[in-house]
Amino acid sequence: MLETTSLHFNLVDQNGAAHPTGQPVSDRDQALAVAKRLAIDIAETRQEDHGNGCFVSVIDGNGGGIHREGVDSAEKSG
Repeated sequence: MLETTSLHFNLVDQNGAAHPTGQPVSDRDQALAVAKRLAIDIAETRQEDHGNGCFVSVIDGNGGGIHREGVDSAEKSG
């Protein structure tokens, strides 16, 4: 059986402060898709976090960052 490590998400603001967001997932591909969706949602709904260099960080079970999805570069839907 393949052991999986839970991946978590943080919204990192312009001051470098991390705010947990989203739900943990166990698959890297799913985590990247969730990070992209979270960045789009934040860009669309939280104007205070847009244009400030904020990003969604994917964090592994050991606390290491494995991906960053920028809020400023997120493509808005529709």
